[in-house]
Amino acid sequence: MVKKLKNSLAYRLPIFYKKWLGHRKINQSTFKITLDISVITMTGKKLVDMTRLSMLSIVDSWDKLPKLTVVTDGTISTTELKSQLYFWPGELVITDWASTEQYHLEKDRHSLINYAKKNVLGKKMAVIFHYAELQPTVWIDSDILFYNDFTKFIPHHTGFACGGSEEGFSVYDDRILKYYNNNLYEVHRFSSGVLYMHGTDIYERFKIEDLLNTLLDYDHYFTEQTIFAHISSESLGVLWPIAIIKNFNTDVQDIKPMKKNGVVARHYTVNVRHLFWRDAFFNL
Repeated sequence: MVKKLKNSLAYRLPIFYKKWLGHRKINQSTFKITLDISVITMTGKKLVDMTRLSMLSIVDSWDKLPKLTVVTDGTISTTELKSQLYFWPGELVITDWASTEQYHLEKDRHSLINYAKKNVLGKKMAVIFHYAELQPTVWIDSDILFYNDFTKFIPHHTGFACGGSEEGFSVYDDRILKYYNNNLYEVHRFSSGVLYMHGTDIYERFKIEDLLNTLLDYDHYFTEQTIFAHISSESLGVLWPIAIIKNFNTDVQDIKPMKKNGVVARHYTVNVRHLFWRDAFFNL
């Protein structure tokens, strides 16, 4: 009986944590030294509460602040998003999906835009390619919380580079593996939750447009991640192992918050998404 109650509370309490966090006043932070790197993320009405806390965790824990670009997915206005991120003390650019769409259409990347229109992960991929072609970029999913300084783990490459974090287990779209004849299951457990990428010709080098055009549907959840995993396998590979960016589910039914001592960051994937609110409430 006690175990059942504990398990129930593990899933129910985060609902209240999320509500309380939404009312918590965030003080304007003092300006920090600017980091010579750009962080990109994308959000919308369903994700903005998480994005807000993810960005707050960067402000609280990173020794230097990056230039931050936040792209709306079309479900939230740039004005509303700006009001949600009022606390960001560094350089902040808020833009919308339309600018990324136009960028790729001018390059005749119609298959990519088709993928983006049918799957939000296609939008994510389009945004990453957009900004990584302009400058070295760190992409961060909204379900990432940082607890200690991450800046010392960010590489600096001026040419072609792609690397990501480590997944708890290998999950790929086999259609992509077949296209590239690359059995990534034997190489590494790759996640695109945090991704470092730069290069002006990556899209063409890896024939992404042709690849997307061969796919009959975009329903597979790991299509985007598999494409980045393949690119990274010919570049930087897994940059951040689980020791740096935690990705586990052993505490899925725990009421107590994760101990943040020694933890740089944690990726709260779908199976532990409720723990995001628990740890944000107690650790931020």
